[in-house]
Amino acid sequence: MYPLDQGMWGPTVRISHLRDELAALVDLDVVAGYRCARRVALARYAVSGRLRGLDGIYVESSTFLPAEADLAFLGLARALGIGVLTYIRDAYQLFADYGGAATLRQRASRTAFRPMIRGLRAVSSRLAFPTRGLADAVVGPDADALLLPPGAPTPVDVPRHDDADRILFVGDARLPAHGADRLMAAVAGARRDGVKVELEVVSRPGQEPPAPHPEWLHVRHAEGDEIHALLPGVLATVIPRPRGAYNDLALPIKLFDYLSYGRPLLVTDCLEQARVVREADAGIVSADSPEALAAAIGRLASASAADLDAWSTNAHAAARAASWSARAAMIRDLLVPT
Repeated sequence: MYPLDQGMWGPTVRISHLRDELAALVDLDVVAGYRCARRVALARYAVSGRLRGLDGIYVESSTFLPAEADLAFLGLARALGIGVLTYIRDAYQLFADYGGAATLRQRASRTAFRPMIRGLRAVSSRLAFPTRGLADAVVGPDADALLLPPGAPTPVDVPRHDDADRILFVGDARLPAHGADRLMAAVAGARRDGVKVELEVVSRPGQEPPAPHPEWLHVRHAEGDEIHALLPGVLATVIPRPRGAYNDLALPIKLFDYLSYGRPLLVTDCLEQARVVREADAGIVSADSPEALAAAIGRLASASAADLDAWSTNAHAAARAASWSARAAMIRDLLVPT
């Protein structure tokens, strides 16, 4: 339910990786796009007769609600006996405090969210979610929901410079729920305490930190190999999201991208992301206040090379264990008859 030809960001990163890995396992048809383009593509696919040749359909849902064409197409597939696995990527609409003040459109979306989820559930063989907490919030603890966490790309082996002093943040630096404001306050506090550290922010156009920027804040638009090129100077990666009802049960895709970078992670103690970092022993978990983050940054900056290398090695190991290829195999095994 997203276009795959307009760059790589959160949802399209996941979709593109899964598309590539599924294509290596099965004969794959892809229908993608925003609502208008998707309506046309689904109608053409339905009248082509190709539905009857399918073993299964995997759906990556959108933050926006599905269109009537999506439900009609999937309902037709189910009527033909085709299995449908639908992935629900988020549920911002259920958490009024997540995005700040709601617009009229956002309030309407929240009202329609549960009915549309019921519609997707009715035309799906099974629903999948990134975490158990999200599944419980959307469909309840008794539902037969599949857990399909984000995967990790193949680890990249980029040596760290001995004088690396940059913290890397990738994402929307203007959304309070992503915590970039408190991260910038934390870096400023750490610098006042004598810590030699700078902040690298990689955001999509329109998601950069508001100007003016201090000299230690470096803002870029980059993706893929362009981010890898920054890694020699990166000491650690960071997810500074504040604790909250939604952030506690969410599992950011970029967490697994960070693991593949082979750098220590600094994450706030939101439950799901903290669990991943602790279980992997891949970095530091901090409270979400600027003061706590500043102290954690100081700990990273003063860590020995051996400690940094151990965290980096563990991050790579966790990335290999959570590969996108393994996620694709789960989907294949659920949908394709053996």
